[in-house]
Amino acid sequence: MNKQQFGDFIANNRKAAGLTQRALAERLHVTDKAVSKWERALSYPDVTLLEPLAEALGLGVEELMACRRIEVRKDEEEEAVENIREERPVQNLMEISRENLKSERRKHVWQTALALALMLATTLGTIWYCSTYIREERKNTIFLKETVGNENYLYVEDKGHLLRLKCGEGVDFDGIKQTDEGNYPFEYRLDCRWNRRTYEGTVASCEPTGRISLGGMMDVTFETESDRLFWYDKVFYTSENYYPDPYGEPSGQVYLCDYRFWTGEWDETVEWNVWKRMQTVLLVEDCLNATVADIDQDGHNEVVVRTRWPEKPYMVYDWCDDYKVKEIDQYWLDSVSPELQERLMTEQERWAQLQ
Repeated sequence: MNKQQFGDFIANNRKAAGLTQRALAERLHVTDKAVSKWERALSYPDVTLLEPLAEALGLGVEELMACRRIEVRKDEEEEAVENIREERPVQNLMEISRENLKSERRKHVWQTALALALMLATTLGTIWYCSTYIREERKNTIFLKETVGNENYLYVEDKGHLLRLKCGEGVDFDGIKQTDEGNYPFEYRLDCRWNRRTYEGTVASCEPTGRISLGGMMDVTFETESDRLFWYDKVFYTSENYYPDPYGEPSGQVYLCDYRFWTGEWDETVEWNVWKRMQTVLLVEDCLNATVADIDQDGHNEVVVRTRWPEKPYMVYDWCDDYKVKEIDQYWLDSVSPELQERLMTEQERWAQLQ
């Protein structure tokens, strides 16, 4: 079927019937824009509209499909109808049906594409929001209190950055004390929301936990001790390299360290005393604490280590002197004496006990 011929046929018969595009559209319950598209050969009517369209134009469906009106005498009507039928109205009807189907498919494709685009945009937006904004309850010391204009701000540390948190109505800004009489920072529990890109956010509540923070253990000086150990008459030992346990609770308050055991002597010939002939006997890494004790009462001291694992809290390093080969062996213990438990307390636990 010629789409332009079909459009012209509708337009001519609409005008002959004295109908405007809007009037025809109202009869068919469509928009006048739809009628305009038919007449401009931009689209076909829906198949379900062919019969009411023909009726509104004073035509039969076959006449509409053939794009030709029957205007003959009664005795010639049967022959004229047969001629129209020979002009393949059914095929024309099938063409309109195929056109409608293609249009519906295109519409469905666009609707599906739009739905997928919206879903993708929503997903990406959610991922971006979740990766950018954090809502959490955290425990921190307050590094700085600041008032800018009429707004109050708290500054706390997060992995080498300072978070700038605007105080909400539930925060007693004036009642927040940063340190105690000994200048040790107080710890607070904060309910906050912040942007990981700008390191700015808001804090809805700030309540004291009742604990203080010892701060950076790297600034603490520990004494070097000495004792008989293994097959040595004198071994020196001390802790070093303190760092926060990333899995410790409470967060940021548990520190791990290394314990070094060595032999040597001070070199007193230089202005700053240094070790000479220093030789490391044992290096225990990533532990909570360590000490020297004769735990098995065999007359020789062992190294007793408090590990970071609650499932296996103690490890012992002992001298294995089988076959006159001097080696250091190790084994695990689930418990030790109360005296050793006290000696293996961490600095944080000692402070908590004093509090």
